[in-house]
Amino acid sequence: MVDREMLSAISELLDEKLEEKLDQKLDQKLRPIYDRLDSLDARVGRLENDMHYVKVVQLENNVIPRLNTIESCYLDTSKRYLERTEQMDDMAADIVVLKNVVSEHSEILQRMQG
Repeated sequence: MVDREMLSAISELLDEKLEEKLDQKLDQKLRPIYDRLDSLDARVGRLENDMHYVKVVQLENNVIPRLNTIESCYLDTSKRYLERTEQMDDMAADIVVLKNVVSEHSEILQRMQG
């Protein structure tokens, strides 16, 4: 029985040593991966902060208010242009009438002189 106990003890000792070695090897193999994951986690954190800055500070505080101002100015200007377009059409019609009247008056004046 002593031989069996010794074999069992040796087996347990070998298992422990093997497990230790495996843990060391695994740690050696996985350490670079863990380090890289930590690095990636830090980079993702910085990207999240940058995106928050872009969203809140740039878009909400700068870009959107400026776009609203530009839109307001554009709408006001386009309304004025539309109003002026009607005016220009009316003026063009008036000019045609004026040309006709001036031509008729010129003919009448030439007949009176001549």
